Amino acid sequence: MKLNLKSALWLLAVAVTMISTRNLSAQAVDESTSAQSVVEPNQTYGTTAYKEAHDFSSDAATEAFYVKPSVLEGKAAYATGGVALRNRGSGNISISGLVGPPRVTFLYWAVITPGAAPAIVKSVQIQRLFPLPTSAVAVVNGFAVGGGSAPCWGPAGSLITVYRAVVPPAIALGNGSYQVSLMPGAGGLVDGSDPWLGVPTLPLWEGASLVMIGNGVGTVSVFDIGLAGRTFAPNPNPFNYVLVLPIKPTGRRMIFDNIGADGQHVLTQSRTDVTSMSDETTTINGFPIAGPGSDYVDSDWNGSSGLPLPELWDDTGHDITNVTANSAAPPANLNISISSPLAPSDCLTPVANIVQEN
Repeated sequence: MKLNLKSALWLLAVAVTMISTRNLSAQAVDESTSAQSVVEPNQTYGTTAYKEAHDFSSDAATEAFYVKPSVLEGKAAYATGGVALRNRGSGNISISGLVGPPRVTFLYWAVITPGAAPAIVKSVQIQRLFPLPTSAVAVVNGFAVGGGSAPCWGPAGSLITVYRAVVPPAIALGNGSYQVSLMPGAGGLVDGSDPWLGVPTLPLWEGASLVMIGNGVGTVSVFDIGLAGRTFAPNPNPFNYVLVLPIKPTGRRMIFDNIGADGQHVLTQSRTDVTSMSDETTTINGFPIAGPGSDYVDSDWNGSSGLPLPELWDDTGHDITNVTANSAAPPANLNISISSPLAPSDCLTPVANIVQEN
């Protein structure tokens, strides 16, 4: 068969197109496979099933440890609020319930690093957005109130550090809205990506909370030094500690707030809830205040300050008057125990507890 030049050129073009199409299809498959390997659900980050998790069972103490208040205010009341910061560059904290301006305001945050924390994570920026007028942006420098093993993120040997800073009175006016922002370059990722997809990039920020203490009728105790950063897993051994109260409970109203890092619902990817990640029961003096068996039902360690994503930070509160009021001889301290009946369990880091006795 003879072909004229026009027909020959047409056949050549068809052949080149077919080859190019096959090559592009193969490339698309390769790229798809490559992308899938990057975002594939990871190896159970944040849980005791994580392949490089610290062995927390070896840390279990035979007896509970005691924690004394690091801050004590009389004739006072408090309010708290928190925000999750994993893979975020900033977040908003709302404060409600405080009467009048605060006497003192603390900002807490926690960061996971592959070793000793670099200087850049020891400071954050804070700005009041409401009430108006909007304040200037202030940089606050944190004091490390505790640290320990990372809660099952990052390479073996990674650490978590908890910081506390004083917020200037010109910024912290009381109830309102406050923006907390990382220093430039302080976060491994700040794109809002799902923590359970892809590869974690340290430093990993957990979250931040404000604690405002103002005038009131009670005694406010803040417990952080000696508690903050003591990462634990509530299974197979419960996490036990004792808050040493400055005054013996009288049976009048008592409230308790828990701030903690790395709480989550999930095992391998977001929105796939797993019972053993959500079943932590907290008891105070043997009385369940959170989790299964309590009136609250939900755990205090489910990432509630960052739902639905990124989770990994909790700021929760309870009225615990019945813990002491129903006792014939109220104990002088609060004996706290956090446990989980199932494995694998969540890896958790305490940040602070706040108690008000009226």
